[in-house]
Amino acid sequence: MLETKPLSITAIGLSNTDFSVLKVATSLLERHENMTVQLLEKEDYQGDIICIDLDNEGGRKFYQEYTYPRHQALLLLTNDSLSDQRNMVLRKPIRVQTLRNSLSDLYSGLFSKPTDKANHLEIAVSAEKVEITKSLFYALLTAKQQQQAYQIYCPPYSPLFVEGKVGMVATSANREMLRKITRGHNPQLRNTQLSNTDFDVLAKGQMIIPLNHLLWSTGLYGSYGQIIPNHSIEEPVRLKAWPNLSRLEFESDHMKLASVMTARAVSLKQIHEKIKVPWSTIIGFYNAAWATDLLITHPGQLPTYTATHKLPAKEGLFAKIANRLKIASS
Repeated sequence: MLETKPLSITAIGLSNTDFSVLKVATSLLERHENMTVQLLEKEDYQGDIICIDLDNEGGRKFYQEYTYPRHQALLLLTNDSLSDQRNMVLRKPIRVQTLRNSLSDLYSGLFSKPTDKANHLEIAVSAEKVEITKSLFYALLTAKQQQQAYQIYCPPYSPLFVEGKVGMVATSANREMLRKITRGHNPQLRNTQLSNTDFDVLAKGQMIIPLNHLLWSTGLYGSYGQIIPNHSIEEPVRLKAWPNLSRLEFESDHMKLASVMTARAVSLKQIHEKIKVPWSTIIGFYNAAWATDLLITHPGQLPTYTATHKLPAKEGLFAKIANRLKIASS
């Protein structure tokens, strides 16, 4: 955490109670994380973080008309079930500790220097073989496919409350804790089915994350090199579109795979033969893309890759970046 950069916060439409919770959360940041935090006047919209109550008419209007400048983040508060792909969401009533963690995470995203990716790629898998069906990835995928709500226990971390039908996850875990949850093997992982009423109660005051975001991360790093059951490395597949890499975790190898798999239908076996990417990375990317609805797994009459056929160059921002980095297919 950087200590020299002050944090400014704009609050829009917050009730007196929620504003009091915000003040307590910011005082905890100053006391325990050596941060300097300034709560701006209501009409000052230049805060590094803008905290908006979407249940307030003024807050809702501001959110709908908001244009995204650089170096500014939104934190949305609501009583409703909202899964915003771009911004952090907290279900009301707001808990002080959850709000503190959320503000700290947003601060890190705005001001912290990028860390060495190697520090984040450690996957704590035991020496014995771990079955994908016992993974967090598979538990999340099951909730989505069954469109059911579950409480997933990941000791010693905070539980995840998953709503498969709406496509959201509620948790009090901060981003660093979520990284450990999604990238590690937990032999004590278990889940309990919840009613919709139970989920609504347990999600109160928690941070809301799109389910597809966690499916993506756990697919990439929690598949243990195993493809989803009943899927085949021989089946030609094709990406519908590039993943939204501005919002999702990725590495250069994932850009290679996206470049190849958007060009035309190709099997995972052909990909492995064509480019030097580890099997575990290919499988993880496939699982993540399939789980988040980015793959066409039965391309029909789509042209497939052959060794003598060049894949056409793709247009688009990430394809251009891939070409510049000399990682696009040729």
